[in-house]
Amino acid sequence: MSKLWVYGPSTALGSERIDVAELLEQYGPVRPDFMDKTGFHTLYATPDDVSAMDLAVESIEKIDDGWWRDAVDGLVHVSSTSVLTAPGNAHLLQARLDLKKETFVLDINDACTGFVRALAVVDAIIAAGLARTVLLVAADTYTKLYDPSELKVSPLFSDGASVLIVSGAPLSNVPDGVVAHEWEIIASTFRSEGGHAADLCITPDALRESGHLTMNGGAVYTFVLRNIAEVVQDLTDQAGSLDDVSWYVHQGSRTVVTAVEKVLNAEQGSLFRSAGYGNVVQSSIPFQLADASGDESTIGFLGFGVGLTIAGAVVRQRRI
Repeated sequence: MSKLWVYGPSTALGSERIDVAELLEQYGPVRPDFMDKTGFHTLYATPDDVSAMDLAVESIEKIDDGWWRDAVDGLVHVSSTSVLTAPGNAHLLQARLDLKKETFVLDINDACTGFVRALAVVDAIIAAGLARTVLLVAADTYTKLYDPSELKVSPLFSDGASVLIVSGAPLSNVPDGVVAHEWEIIASTFRSEGGHAADLCITPDALRESGHLTMNGGAVYTFVLRNIAEVVQDLTDQAGSLDDVSWYVHQGSRTVVTAVEKVLNAEQGSLFRSAGYGNVVQSSIPFQLADASGDESTIGFLGFGVGLTIAGAVVRQRRI
């Protein structure tokens, strides 16, 4: 497996705070245990004039660009709420950041498993020599995809963005405040059941530029239960053992994370970390990494959702 030098992540949230209890009081009623099952008490939305690309730029601008700008020759952007249908936000972001025209630019239309799958793509891009240093950006504004009264989705999602700088070699002149690691992907696995796409999807909508989000939460939960044990076994077979892995799991809801914890033999409640900011789609794992100590020697990623898909990876990690 090739080694990657990873810097960050940096993250950004929507500026408008949403109190979930107040949202439910306004548009309910709901079951008494609703918030216990979802797990989220606070969410964040963007104003109407702020796009997913604006959030992406905000996350990038938090990293001083004096040390990485000249090194970056690749940009991979993951989103399902791009400003335009085509081109996607990666190309618009390349112009917005004034990156050189030789930059390898790629848009990935993905969601909840987007970070795990995009990391595999970036690894392949670097290994193939298409780029040496890649900005891996994830950004979405899901709160624009539904009305607040749609309680199957509105108490779950926040608008968020994240960025990692991923390189095939160590970068120089890295500021002291930037978190840096050496990564080696030692296991990865992916599952898709496109026949269940309608259970969690964004469809065209005359009233919303980015479309309309619909979700059958029970079907998504059943999909995860149907596949998670097989995915974990596949990662075990590749990595040899998962005993020392520190896990970062997509924060779909407390209920689904609890189900994953049981399969991983993790302490109940230990992997649900997003009560204060909600489900930020493909940025879910980077948000957790931003809050982590970064000292773990082996980390694992599990994402699941839109597709329906599930993806996992195990990474050896060394802080540098």
